Amino acid sequence: MHSLWPLLLLSYTVQLTWCWGDLGHRTVAYLSEKYLNEQGAQLVEDLITPNEDFDISDAAVWADHAEDNPPDLCHVSYQADCKEDGCVISAIENMTHQVLDLSLEKTQQGDALKFLMHFIGDLHQPLHVENKLRGGNDLHVCFDNHCAKTTNLHSVWDTDIPHKLNGLKHKLKHNEEKEPAVRWAEKLFQSQGLRPLQAECSDVKKPLKCPIIWATETNRLNCDFVFKNGVEWLADHDLGGDYYNGAAPIVEVQILKAGIRLAVWLNALAANRASSEEYFQYRHGKMRLQKGL
Repeated sequence: MHSLWPLLLLSYTVQLTWCWGDLGHRTVAYLSEKYLNEQGAQLVEDLITPNEDFDISDAAVWADHAEDNPPDLCHVSYQADCKEDGCVISAIENMTHQVLDLSLEKTQQGDALKFLMHFIGDLHQPLHVENKLRGGNDLHVCFDNHCAKTTNLHSVWDTDIPHKLNGLKHKLKHNEEKEPAVRWAEKLFQSQGLRPLQAECSDVKKPLKCPIIWATETNRLNCDFVFKNGVEWLADHDLGGDYYNGAAPIVEVQILKAGIRLAVWLNALAANRASSEEYFQYRHGKMRLQKGL
């Protein structure tokens, strides 16, 4: 059985980097909901059981911490970069197996699904798949004249850029972000229309394949834009100006990709569970008949 708890224990002791803030994760979840087919929507309903107090976006921010050991600049090697303790890519593999394992308790399957929603979002934040300066956490920067010690390159990509994109105040924390996330998801959906999903990777039977592709693609953004001007330039310039103007479209594309890919993954999980469930019920039904029950 693939264990969830070692990952949880690690997350509270050796946490290295944050990923998308609540606004980003909630938007990914709301956007994915628009692309779910009937089976995918039913999977969320069965394992997350959304209600007026806990919706799909709450599920996506439920996993607040995750151990990650991201790679060096502009290169991803699963064998080299994902250590024995695990990383976000191996976490996606682990959680995928758990969602597909119908012998597990429903609560464990549901928790695994919540982690998947979070981790797939993680893979699309460039600095979550980058080890340089601990994913930008050790690079102090300024954003729109805010130069506090807590303002670093990672937090700019996590929170400041998404918040500015949506007209939220600097460092708005622990406030209602559902409504802005709903609006952002709708905007991104409208910009794409009914985007075909067939081209997206969805091999849940080999759950390392797709995350490695996504992580490699995301990591290239660190060379192409995030660190392109160099560390000294980033430290000496306010990133709320020209840098933001270049970064904002990238953030929107990454949130869009994450939402679509999450939906594709959930739809594929649901389809595989359906076929497995039929076999599971058949096998146990046959055993009951053989025992005369």
